[in-house]
Amino acid sequence: MGRKGQRRSLKRLFAPKNWRIERKVKEWTIKPIPGPHSKEMSIPITILLRDYLKNATNRREVNYILHNGDVLVNGRVIKDSSFPVGIMDVIEIPKTKEYFRVLFDKKGSITLLKIDESEKNTKLFKLINKTMVKGNVLQLNLHDGSNVLSKEGYSTSSTLVMKVPEMKVVDSLEFKEGYMGLVIKGKNVSKIGKISKITGFGIYKDAVLLESGNDKFQTLKDYVLVVGKDSPIIKLE
Repeated sequence: MGRKGQRRSLKRLFAPKNWRIERKVKEWTIKPIPGPHSKEMSIPITILLRDYLKNATNRREVNYILHNGDVLVNGRVIKDSSFPVGIMDVIEIPKTKEYFRVLFDKKGSITLLKIDESEKNTKLFKLINKTMVKGNVLQLNLHDGSNVLSKEGYSTSSTLVMKVPEMKVVDSLEFKEGYMGLVIKGKNVSKIGKISKITGFGIYKDAVLLESGNDKFQTLKDYVLVVGKDSPIIKLE
């Protein structure tokens, strides 16, 4: 009899390259459930707790930690060990009073940055699209797959500074020259610089030139998250 449904595990050799895991020690690893973020831009909470933070040695221990409500993601208790966590998410461990933001390193691998408690309820969202829904209400479609309803007409590609878990917009950052941008994808991933020019090159209509000191680098507009005006409003390094 054939297997029904999708596999709940994933061969380590075929896991996304941005997961920092041992590839040849074991054959299988955990597969993220469908949820926020794409598979290529996220990582299961189990891998972060076990392989990154070393808070557990196996999935059973991770399940025990999660079922006790000892881990929050963006202010909400997470109990599914396959839950996907991605860029800008905040992981909170109340018992140890530790807080981490999910980012990418220079190699494009998912990494955790320890942050202060004052930032635990702040998350930046890139606005990727807007749609009008029933009742003539504007729905904002965000980079992690979440949606919020709004009466404000924010510009596409701008950044929404939101309070989590309430998902309340407290500020917005326009995508414009002179603002600070974080590259979240591509060969320049993790670089931070001032947006000096928004232009086009070759077949690409939306290209961005950023500057950081003497370093100038170019990428696509879709790959840049605005993180501040004169300097980043959250800790990124």
